[in-house]
Amino acid sequence: MKLAYYPGCTLHGTAREYDASTKAVCKAAGIELTEIEDWNCCGALEAIFDKELSMGLSARNNMLAQKTGLDLVIPCSICSHNLSRADKAMKTDDAFREKIERALGEKYDGVKIKHLLDVMVNDVGVDALAQKFVKPLKGIKAVPYYGCLLVRPSEVSRFDNPENPTSLDNLIKAAGAECLPFTQKTRCCGGNLLMSKQDYAFILTKKLFDEAKAAGANCIVVACPMCHMLLDGQQSMVEKAHNTVIDMPVLYFTQLIGLAMGLSEKELELDKNMVSTAKLIGSIGKEEKKAEAKIETKAAMEAEVAE
Repeated sequence: MKLAYYPGCTLHGTAREYDASTKAVCKAAGIELTEIEDWNCCGALEAIFDKELSMGLSARNNMLAQKTGLDLVIPCSICSHNLSRADKAMKTDDAFREKIERALGEKYDGVKIKHLLDVMVNDVGVDALAQKFVKPLKGIKAVPYYGCLLVRPSEVSRFDNPENPTSLDNLIKAAGAECLPFTQKTRCCGGNLLMSKQDYAFILTKKLFDEAKAAGANCIVVACPMCHMLLDGQQSMVEKAHNTVIDMPVLYFTQLIGLAMGLSEKELELDKNMVSTAKLIGSIGKEEKKAEAKIETKAAMEAEVAE
């Protein structure tokens, strides 16, 4: 399978581990990624107050992707949302499309855009991926966190139920980890409020952690760099603001399934995560190892008695 690849700004910056784990997992899954040339920001932050500029930036990326002749895969939920929205506008708003086409000197026929989770679950397939899993992640107890934009709005994100998505749940289970119920799986993490109302953003974030810990989770699995930035990158700030200890590793779903594929921690750049994943990695297979040790001890004692 060959796909055009749009990493977006964060995967070349603060979310390098997502970019690295995406490429490693895609290679292992038989997906060839071709990064589109000369891509630009989708306008999520830099042009947020100018809708036409933001849409125009995303439309330009779609034009570049169109040149590859391939379907486009995007790991970032915000980028996926923005480029999908621009594609819809180019197809339904003649004035907008004509303006972009004049500016870029090209005609737009459209490009098929999918989030990376959609590709993994529906194009590669959970069963096909499971055949590549060589290291069951028993010991990991995860809650799946989709966030606001991964499966919403339904007119631009149609691969899962917007109210109760299950695609990430199914991947976690297929990897051999325990997937725990999480009622806040599509609630806002507060990322869009981080710069303007940090105190309120941290309240929303803490609610997610509170439920995850109450459920017995030892990690949260995400598919969005903005969510990861807040839950992982700002976790120590949330702890300080609320005088609490969270200590909850936050993995990209690519890091999780990469571990199940037997990829190394270095390949998945787990050392780039702000909250240490060492204890979590150490929990994999721990109960099985204890059980094996007990069996070996019992066998040795029985052999000694027999002698």
